[in-house]
Amino acid sequence: MSRSPLVAVFLSLAAAGCAEDLTISAADHGRDLYNSKALSSSSLNNYTCANCHTLERSDGGLRYTGGPLAGSTLRSSLWGGQENDLLRSINACRSYFMVAPEPLKADDPDAEALYAFLKSLEPGEPEPIPFTVVRMIEPIARGDATAGALGYTSTCGYCHGTMHEGLGRLSERVPILPEDTIEEHINYTPRDLRLVFIEKVRHGLFYGYGGDMPPFSTEVLSDAELADILEALGIYGE
Repeated sequence: MSRSPLVAVFLSLAAAGCAEDLTISAADHGRDLYNSKALSSSSLNNYTCANCHTLERSDGGLRYTGGPLAGSTLRSSLWGGQENDLLRSINACRSYFMVAPEPLKADDPDAEALYAFLKSLEPGEPEPIPFTVVRMIEPIARGDATAGALGYTSTCGYCHGTMHEGLGRLSERVPILPEDTIEEHINYTPRDLRLVFIEKVRHGLFYGYGGDMPPFSTEVLSDAELADILEALGIYGE
């Protein structure tokens, strides 16, 4: 993986004879950036890094669209194999999802801080994280509403808030499910509306679909689990 610009900045601090103090300070600032919306100056930004990524892999609780960040400084590829440069990956997230108007440069203080923070998490998981995006959207079988209610809480609720009410959603621009999306597609047939929900989950803003939602890969959310969530939302396709 090409990490030379950020590594060079890091090493330059060491050469100055004050790397330890500066690195601690930078890592602390990087952690603050990870947990805040400050990585984008756009008023349209809904996200922090922590909305899509955990630091370490977790076997329970919420399921996030992005992979764990510990070890990202050591990976040979990122973004499901689309990138091999850490800074470009960070800027891709900022551009796609945070609506950041300008990319970070390697010598920007925020870039230095993010690298110091991610470096402090090593070794983590140094192998690339599998991330399969479903390109062709097709109908899926119906699921189980009881399981879907739990699935909604673990995969959708931390951004969209509670089902039907939107309590706790990230912002007022995040749709309340399913009502806001149904209203947006009021003239769609039930079958096509179900496909819309599937596409929103699988593509997010990718492939020109619109919005700023990150996609759920098949590794994070299976078709069967997605079917359960649609059942709980009452999106039957019939």
